[in-house]
Amino acid sequence: MFSSLPDMRFKIIKCIPVLFILLSAIGANSYWLYTAADEQRNTAMIMQVLLLLASFLLVSFIAIRNQKQQQKKIEQKTQAQHILYDIAVSMNTSRDLRDLLNRFCDSTYQALRANNISVWLVTENYWLDYVANAGIDEDSPHNKRIKLDSGLISKLIRNRFIKDDPDLTRLAGVLNCNISEDDKTYYVPLHYQGRTLGLIRIKMDQPYFSSQQDFEELIITLARHLSMAIEKARLDQETRRTIIMQERSLIANELHDSLAQTLASLRFQVRVLDETLQPTSEFKSIRGIEQVENSLDEAYSDLRELIAHCRTPINERGLIPAIEKLISRFRKESGTHVLFQKEWQDSELPPNMEMHIFRIIQEAMNNIRKHSGAHNVRIMLRSNEAGEHQVLIENDGTGFEIPETSEHPGKHLGLTIMQERAAHLGGECRIESDPEEGTRIELHFTYNSESNDDPLERLSVIEPASHEQQH
Repeated sequence: MFSSLPDMRFKIIKCIPVLFILLSAIGANSYWLYTAADEQRNTAMIMQVLLLLASFLLVSFIAIRNQKQQQKKIEQKTQAQHILYDIAVSMNTSRDLRDLLNRFCDSTYQALRANNISVWLVTENYWLDYVANAGIDEDSPHNKRIKLDSGLISKLIRNRFIKDDPDLTRLAGVLNCNISEDDKTYYVPLHYQGRTLGLIRIKMDQPYFSSQQDFEELIITLARHLSMAIEKARLDQETRRTIIMQERSLIANELHDSLAQTLASLRFQVRVLDETLQPTSEFKSIRGIEQVENSLDEAYSDLRELIAHCRTPINERGLIPAIEKLISRFRKESGTHVLFQKEWQDSELPPNMEMHIFRIIQEAMNNIRKHSGAHNVRIMLRSNEAGEHQVLIENDGTGFEIPETSEHPGKHLGLTIMQERAAHLGGECRIESDPEEGTRIELHFTYNSESNDDPLERLSVIEPASHEQQH
């Protein structure tokens, strides 16, 4: 990993003029010794011995010095390998990506005896978000970021190591660090297969190695390992989500092929039995059969809703198409008129937030279909430049009395879940209803590039090709 030969060659080159002078002096003195008269021969002999001794001492000094340098390089290389090993072990035992980044910062901070270290990752819409740190004041807020302009993006793409850069000094200001000491700070972009994932910022009070080149190579190697770990963690998260979706889809298929078919068969049999007994049976018997039939219908409807919940409702097309598909199905099953107003097409929300919004709307639509007897439904999605989002679902159905907090926890569970989902969005879900007055459900939350959201939920990368297209 480290190259010690250039330094040694440089030291040897510095000694070559002295060796050349000594060798020239030995040659000249040898000629003098050969041609000297008897009375000068002793002097020439003494001079020759002194020159040879000086040459021997110089060569020995060079050899010892290079040997020490070589030994020092080996020790530094061994130390660097220990650092890499310790950091790799620490990262391999992490639970998730955030834990991985925090472990990396802590291990690197201790191993390099740094003043502080922080990791920044690229997120949606070309932001650089501060995600993890070691040695930085914990009282400072962690939702800090800078907007990546074209100049800074180019520097991150083209460089493996950056120092004394005024654009990146902005990061010190964001962290409330001493900007005047940023000359002691090193910035190492995180690259993986041609993509830029983020940046490591390391501030050192004292150089860790005597050679600047060796230190640069060490932290570049650390950045390369972290880049691979980030990509692996991201892929692992995607794999886990995919497995969960596949399992849910498998459960839905099994429910559809087994229990749903059984219920459908029972419904048919009970309906046939009801029609057969209608002319001859007593009222109580017919009434009991109708209750069984109604219970089977309700169970079948609930089962189909469960199957629909198990299937992933949002694909790569996004939230709006998923809602439109839900509304289309609702119209076919209930015959209810639905007005859908869309005023936030440009709003870019993380997938987990879109899922919560969809589930709130889905639960409201299910309640309308099952309980309200509504003729008209209105769904409105609206957002503004400040990041304020509103979701409104209202109907002209029978309505209901809003349950008291002291009511049995098993009742109106769907309403409680809707409010819990709103809390996950960092917002509030208000429910207004009265008997025979319809129902109004209103969701409010705020999300934009300055929100205190988790940057790990919206990771992105800088692609050289996409960056060039911006220009």
